[in-house]
Amino acid sequence: MSIEIKQQEKQSNGVGYQSAIGVAVVTAVFSIFIILLLGLNVYHTKVTDPVRMAELEKMKEQAKAYPADQILAQEIQQLDTQLRRDQFARLYFLERGTILLIVTLVLFTGSVIWAKSHRPGLPRPAPQGDLKTQQIQHASRTRLAFIFGLVLLCAGALFWIMHAPQMPAGPLYTSMDHAQSQWSAFRGPGGLGIAEFDTVPDTWDGKTSETILWKSPILLPGHNSPVVWEDRIFLTGATQDKQQVYCYDTQTGKLLWQRDVSIPVNPARDDMDIMEDTGYAANTAVTDGKRVCAIFAGGDVGCFTVEGQLLWEKHFGIPESMYGYAASLTWFENVVIIQWDVGYEGEESKLIALDWQTGDTVWETKRPVPNSWSSPTVVKIDGQYRIVTTASPFVIVYDPKTGIELYRVDCVYGDMAATPIVAGGKIFTIEPYNKLVAVDVDESLPRDDEQTRILWENDSEMPDICSPLSNGQYIWTLTTPGNLSCFDITDGSKLYTQSLKMTFQASPTVVGQRLYLLSEKGTMLLLEAGPEYKEIRRNELGEKCFASPAFQDGRVYIRGDENLYAIGKSE
Repeated sequence: MSIEIKQQEKQSNGVGYQSAIGVAVVTAVFSIFIILLLGLNVYHTKVTDPVRMAELEKMKEQAKAYPADQILAQEIQQLDTQLRRDQFARLYFLERGTILLIVTLVLFTGSVIWAKSHRPGLPRPAPQGDLKTQQIQHASRTRLAFIFGLVLLCAGALFWIMHAPQMPAGPLYTSMDHAQSQWSAFRGPGGLGIAEFDTVPDTWDGKTSETILWKSPILLPGHNSPVVWEDRIFLTGATQDKQQVYCYDTQTGKLLWQRDVSIPVNPARDDMDIMEDTGYAANTAVTDGKRVCAIFAGGDVGCFTVEGQLLWEKHFGIPESMYGYAASLTWFENVVIIQWDVGYEGEESKLIALDWQTGDTVWETKRPVPNSWSSPTVVKIDGQYRIVTTASPFVIVYDPKTGIELYRVDCVYGDMAATPIVAGGKIFTIEPYNKLVAVDVDESLPRDDEQTRILWENDSEMPDICSPLSNGQYIWTLTTPGNLSCFDITDGSKLYTQSLKMTFQASPTVVGQRLYLLSEKGTMLLLEAGPEYKEIRRNELGEKCFASPAFQDGRVYIRGDENLYAIGKSE
C-alpha cells in the first residue's frame, strides 16, 4: 500500500512540475512582451512626444504673428488634442503595464521555485511494457501545463481589456454646449449671472425652514460660491494651516467627500497680505462634470475626479497680492484657466491654461497688469468662445484654444475685483467707485484702435466687489453699501439708482424677469428686472452670506457663513 502511495506522489509531483514549467515559460514570454511594449512607450515619451511638442510650440508662435488664421488655429487645436490623447494613453499604459509586469514576474518566480522544489528524481528503469503508458502520462502532463499557462495568459488579457480606460469616441473633454445647462463656474454659464431655468424658487424662510430642503455644515471658512453639476455641489474652505475641497449630494445635502490640498512649507506664507473679508478660500472652484479644480490664496491648486480621487496638484508659490489672491477659476473644453495677476509692476502676471486631466501647462500668456482680484470668464461671442479679462488698465480678450491675445483696451484703473460680462455685443467692465465702460467685441476692428472700441462710459458710483449684471436690455450695478443702479445698455444712460440700506458682497443674478440680490445679512431681495425699481419680496435666511448663490432647475444653493443651504420643493 505504501508503494502505491509513493507512486501517486511521484505522479502528482510530475504533474505539478510540468505545470510549473509551463507557467514559467508562458509568464516569461509574456513578461518579455510587456517589457518591449513599455520600452516602446518610454521611447515615444522621451523622443517622439518632445518633437511633436516642439512642433506645436512653433505653430503657436506662428499663430501669434497671424492671429486671424483660423486654419492654423484649428491645426493647433487638433495637434494639441492628439498630443493629450497620446499622453493620457501612455500614462495609463505605463501604470497598468507596470502592474501587470510585476504580477507576471511574481508568477514566474513562484513557478520556478515550485518547479525546483517538486522536480521529480531520475526515473528508474521501467519494464518495456510500461514505456507507452509513461509516454502517454508525460504528454498528458505537458498538455495540462500549457493549458494552465494559456488560461493564465487569457485571464491576464481579460483583466487588461476589462480595466482599459473608456476612451470616448469624441474629445476627452466636456463640451461647452453641455456646460450651458450647468452652474459649473463662478456666476454660472459665461460668468454672466443669468439663471436660465424653467423653475427657480422665489419664497423661503430660514426661521421656519419653509422651502428649505436641507442645510449642511461647512467645515472650513470661505467666501467662494458653490458650483453645481447635476447631482453634485462643490465648494472649498481654508485656513492658514488647512485647505479643503468639499462635495455634497444635491438631493440630501450629505457630504460625499472632503479632500485636502497640500500646503508646501514656505515661510512667506506667514507674511501673506490676507484681509479678513477675503480669507484663504475666496476663489470659486470649477467643474466640468468629470473633475473639480480649486485654487487657494496661497497659489495652491488641486484637481480631483468628481468621486474624490486626486488627479494632480500644482503650487505656483505665494502670490504678491494686496488684500489676498481671490480670482476664481474658469474652464474651456480641455483646460482649466487661471488668471494669475500678481505683483505690482506688471511683470509677473500671466494667464495660464492647465490640462484638466494631468495639470500640464497647455499654454501660458504674459499679462501686462499688476495684481488684481477679477476672475476670467469664457463666453461665446459671435459664435466663438473667448476669454474675457479685466485688470488695471486693460480689458483683454484671448483665444481659449491657444492663449493668443486678440485685442486689448486701455479703459479702467484701480484695484479691479468685479468680473466683466458680455451682453448685446458689448463687454461691460467696472472701474471701482468711478465708472462703467462698454467695449465693442467686433474682432474685425483694428487691434490697436482702442478708442473706436470704447462705445460709451458712464461716470457714476460703481462697485468695488460685486460684478455687473445684464439681461441684454438693461445693465445693473450693485455697490457694497447697497446702491443699486440701472443703465440702458445701448447708450449707458442711467435709469435709476436706489439705496437698499444694506450691504452686499454677493454679485446679483437675473432669473427670468426678476433680479435676485443677496445681502450680507442673508436677505434675498427679489426685484423686477425692468427700468424702474420695483421690489417683489424679501426672503430671510437668518445667516450671514458673502458668496454669490448658485442655481439649478428648481433649486437655489446659498453658502452661508457656516452652512450650505438648498432651497426648493421636495420631489
